[in-house]
Amino acid sequence: MGNDIANKIKQLESTARLLEPDFAQREALLEQVIAYSQDYLEGISSSPANYPFADVRGLYESPIAEEGIEISEALGLLKENVDRSGITTTSGRFMGYIPGGALFPAALGDYLAAVANRYAGFFFASPGAVRMENMLISWMAGVVGYSGQAVGNLTSGGSLANLLAIVTARDTQGIMGDKLARSVIYLTEHVHHSVDKAIHVAG
Repeated sequence: MGNDIANKIKQLESTARLLEPDFAQREALLEQVIAYSQDYLEGISSSPANYPFADVRGLYESPIAEEGIEISEALGLLKENVDRSGITTTSGRFMGYIPGGALFPAALGDYLAAVANRYAGFFFASPGAVRMENMLISWMAGVVGYSGQAVGNLTSGGSLANLLAIVTARDTQGIMGDKLARSVIYLTEHVHHSVDKAIHVAG
């Protein structure tokens, strides 16, 4: 029994190693991804703010499976079914809402963060990452005129930020138990749907 388990683990390890490309494989992947990125960015100035509705069911013809596909095929699917469908927030013509165009240096920062995958949930795990986050929060607080004593945190987006704000207001005012049912929240007719969700989650 023990040998069977050991052999199975070795087999699984061999399969898992396929997810760890070597230097040459990484270079080949990066070359194609960078070329795709450059082509995308060079076309931004002429790209529409919103592509006409397209049938993107072509994605279903390449379902998630045990066997992978070549990076060139994956980039082709991305181009035709994702990057040329719907709104183009990176277009200079798009001014619809907050998720505007990405900054290339920030994208490189995201890349490096994803590669290293540092955990910044608490100081001991990654002191440098936590300090970077705290520095950014302090800088942002100064930009909007808050004092040096201001604190905060970074969220994944506006929806989670709205939830955080609702829960913070609830807890700060001590709204618990039967007070929840008697509480009133005033909103305009233009409120974002994430606020309704936040109120629901917050009780």
